[in-house]
Amino acid sequence: MLRFMVAYHSEEGQTEKVAHHVARQIENRGQVARLIQTDDVEDISEVGAFDAAIVAGSLHMGAYGPALAEFVSKHSGELNKVPSAFLTVSLSAASSDPLDLVGTERDALEFQEETGWSPEHTQYVAGAVRDRQTGVLKRLIIHTIMRLKGVGLDPSGTTEFTDWRALDRFVTGFVAEVAATRADARL
Repeated sequence: MLRFMVAYHSEEGQTEKVAHHVARQIENRGQVARLIQTDDVEDISEVGAFDAAIVAGSLHMGAYGPALAEFVSKHSGELNKVPSAFLTVSLSAASSDPLDLVGTERDALEFQEETGWSPEHTQYVAGAVRDRQTGVLKRLIIHTIMRLKGVGLDPSGTTEFTDWRALDRFVTGFVAEVAATRADARL
């Protein structure tokens, strides 16, 4: 069995939901997943040895949370020693406007450069709008942007854009790739 670390930092809850889903998918494929919140781990050795890593972070207005940046910067050496993937969760990933994705890609590359981490894969995951977890000003900005882009929001206050099937395909491919790499290394 391979051991995967799934680390995440979530602002409003969707990235946490994504990370938990990813960990379950890894375990459903017969591997071990260790789920950690970046805010709660001082030293990556607390996590133990792992064969691969997936780090998930939410992108808000062009920036990732400071706790995520601190975690990745501090542990970039360990992350660069194993196959790794970056799940960047944002509303821009759900956009049909190509310029939105270009900005998201630029932000992810800048984050990787600033932290010294070079993941083999970066996967863009559409986020969610959760009115109850968002302050009034930020909610007003998000709703205005969504309205301008012609995106309707659920009246319940929670609108989820995450494509779970696409995420499952990514996890399946990443787990298979890590398994193949590890099998080749044992030969």
